[in-house]
Amino acid sequence: MSKYVFILIQLMKQICIVICFFMLTAFGANAQSNGSLEVTKYNGHNSKTIKEGSRIHVITNGKKYKGHLKVLSDQSFLVNADTILISQVQELNSQTVETQINGISLIIPGAIVGGFGATATVAGLIEGGYGFLGVIFGVPLAGIGIFAIVKGTHLLTKGKKFSSSKWKYTLNAPTN
Repeated sequence: MSKYVFILIQLMKQICIVICFFMLTAFGANAQSNGSLEVTKYNGHNSKTIKEGSRIHVITNGKKYKGHLKVLSDQSFLVNADTILISQVQELNSQTVETQINGISLIIPGAIVGGFGATATVAGLIEGGYGFLGVIFGVPLAGIGIFAIVKGTHLLTKGKKFSSSKWKYTLNAPTN
């Protein structure tokens, strides 16, 4: 029994080290930019700041642009080689450091919970007798784990969606 506890403690230590590494990397990348795009919700006090250099997806008049944000002025910004006016933006998806940390923070526990759920389900099916309890508790755990993995992967690949009907966009040009 103590052998399994020791292995579990070692696994938790490794997971903590990996999470700390990603957080330190994220803070270092966050401190290297000047201009930003501030997104404020119309019906609340919620606001997010998208730093220059963040990966974004922009939809304007049916056209899709994908690339890194570079703020040119208070009215326009650059996505790769395309200049876009802030007033033309209909929808914006951003991949900020925050969404990457949140995505990783959902994927890792989701994999652990899903793994426990799948293990409990398989053990319950094999065991028989009171093993049905493993199936009863294992299937929902596996479902929750799969949902967390899918949501975390979505945050890592797409980022957070900001629609112009719910969010107001403001550019903060870099100071020279």
